[in-house]
Amino acid sequence: MSELSPITSVALRALLVAVLTFPLLSGCGNDSNRCDADSIGASPECFPAPPEPAPSGKSWRVAFSEEFEGSDYDHGKLTPCFDWNYDGACTSSFNNGKETYRPEQVQVRGGIAILTAEPLAAPEPNDACFQGICTYKAGLLSTARPDVESGQYLFPFTYGYVESRMKFPGESGFFTAFWMVPADPSFNYRSEIDIMEVLGGQPETINMNYSYNGRTESYSVNAGPEDNGACGVRDYSDEWVRYGVDWQPDYIAWYINGVECGRFTDSGRIENGPMQLILHMMIDNDWEREADSILTDQTRVGRLEVDYIRVYQQY
Repeated sequence: MSELSPITSVALRALLVAVLTFPLLSGCGNDSNRCDADSIGASPECFPAPPEPAPSGKSWRVAFSEEFEGSDYDHGKLTPCFDWNYDGACTSSFNNGKETYRPEQVQVRGGIAILTAEPLAAPEPNDACFQGICTYKAGLLSTARPDVESGQYLFPFTYGYVESRMKFPGESGFFTAFWMVPADPSFNYRSEIDIMEVLGGQPETINMNYSYNGRTESYSVNAGPEDNGACGVRDYSDEWVRYGVDWQPDYIAWYINGVECGRFTDSGRIENGPMQLILHMMIDNDWEREADSILTDQTRVGRLEVDYIRVYQQY
């Protein structure tokens, strides 16, 4: 066999180094088609695994993911209205707030969804709003039916780990809510899982609740203000934070940045039917008024920024 030239030898050594080091540089384990041990999915879409390992014989998979890449969200996954969107009128306040929801109040840029709440140019009569008048317009995202006549929920799901990374405004009057109710076209919302609810004026308290038995009974992770169960108490509005809930047949567990805050374990009372997701802000709603945490400046603009929304399920 003839000897290799010096140039050929250098080229072969460079190729060998590249082959040996490529898996380490890929960031997804020793196989470029696999994610590392702490992630799930397939390269290049490697997602962090849920905080609680799947039981023996099962594994986590991403069943729903909106990463807000590009210039708009996926309208096949999310709608800017809630379940009672008749004739394109979208949705107005849930709890006697001052907001009506408008599709244009949801914008996507730089990999982030921005849900903006700002004053209306002129107040609008609406029975859903406080004292029958809406003075704000706001953004909302949900997996509800795009309109009542369609009858099809965008993503009804039963059980799973739900997580969103977001940054909410820590100002009195802006109430952020990430929650779930049954995907029921008869509007029979017999249960409710509040992944996180926070009064803007109390950004250190992340309210985490489960309401059942026709929403007449409830479990709360929080013993009261400035109590987040096993999770820390601090101002959560000043940084990006991951909020999640693990809803399974035998428990519901709440998480902040991957830390379990509390767990409900009465399996006989846990919702067992498909649910839908809702993420939005309310303005000066009933709870905020009761807590004396309303907007002192009714010209203020609030922005809820959302990095992603994901649902993991076990298979």
